[in-house]
Amino acid sequence: MSRYEAQRKRIFKKYINNINLLKDNQLVSSKKDSYLCPLCLKNYMSMYIDENNFLTLEDAPPKSLGGRANTLTCKKCNNEAGEKIDFHLAERMKELDNKLFLPNTEFKALTNIDGVTLRTTISIDEKGEMSIFHSAKNNNPKILNPIMEKVGKDKIIDFNFLKSRVIPENLEYSILKTAFIILFQKTGYSLIIDKSYDLIREQIFNPAKRIYPENFWGYNTNKMKPGLYFVMNKGLECVMIVFDLTSEKSKRSFTALLPLPNIELDKIITQINNTISISKEIELKIYDGNNDDYINNLNSINKLMSWAYKR
Repeated sequence: MSRYEAQRKRIFKKYINNINLLKDNQLVSSKKDSYLCPLCLKNYMSMYIDENNFLTLEDAPPKSLGGRANTLTCKKCNNEAGEKIDFHLAERMKELDNKLFLPNTEFKALTNIDGVTLRTTISIDEKGEMSIFHSAKNNNPKILNPIMEKVGKDKIIDFNFLKSRVIPENLEYSILKTAFIILFQKTGYSLIIDKSYDLIREQIFNPAKRIYPENFWGYNTNKMKPGLYFVMNKGLECVMIVFDLTSEKSKRSFTALLPLPNIELDKIITQINNTISISKEIELKIYDGNNDDYINNLNSINKLMSWAYKR
C-alpha cells in the first residue's frame, strides 16, 4: 500500500469511528460506517465508488501555503472548490510578498519612462538591491530600444505592480473553505452536518454571488496559535478558526468566524464590527478547544453539542 493510500485509509477510519460513536449515542441520524464528504455530505461506505468518484486528500490550508492533508473530500468537491477559489488565496499571498520587496524576490511589473509604459521584471538580490530588466520579448523593440538609449544614472523610472488577478470575494471564500475544513478536522460530524453549515457549502460552490455574511475574517493580530476556539460572550457565541498561511517568503495568520447551530451569524458579525469601529476593540471571551478531543472522546463531544445546540 502506498503512503498516499495509507494516509487516506487512516483518515477514513478516523471519521468512520467518529460518526459511529455519534450514531451509537443518538447524537446524529446519519448511517453508520459511512464517511460523509464535508462539502457535499454524500455518503461513502468505501473510499471508492468507481474510478471517477472517490475520496481524495484535502489540504487545509492549501498545500502551496503550508497546509497538510488531514481530511478527505470527494474528488468532485476537491476539484471544483479548489479550481474556483483556492488560486486567489495563494495569489494574494504572493502579491503581499512582492510589496515587501524582500531579498531574493522577483516579480513582473510595469515601468513608466518619459510617459511610455513598458513591461518589466523587478529582481531583488540577497542584499536587498533592486534591478529592473526590460525584455524585447515582452515589449515592442521599436518602442523599447529608443527609450533604453535615454536611460542613464539619474533617469527617473516609475513603476507599478501588475493589475491583481485576485477576485476579492473568491479570496474570502477560500479563507471560508479553509476554516470550514479545519472545523471538520477538529470536531468531525458533531457540528458540520447541521443545516446551519449549508450556508458555507452553498457559498463555496457559488462564488459568483454573496451568500455568507461579509466581514467574517481578519488578520490574527492577537497572535493566537492556530486551531479551534469558541466565542463565549452572551449573544456573540460562534466558532473562531485560526490558521497560518506560509509562502516562500512570509507567514501570515488569519481568523475566521463560523456559525453554531440555530444562530444568526450575520447579526453577530455586525455587532462585533460595530463595537470595534466605535471603541477600536472588543473583549471576547474565548474558550480554547484545541486541548479537547471532539473526535473520539464522548464526554468532550457531549459538552460541545450541549453548549452548541442548547444555549
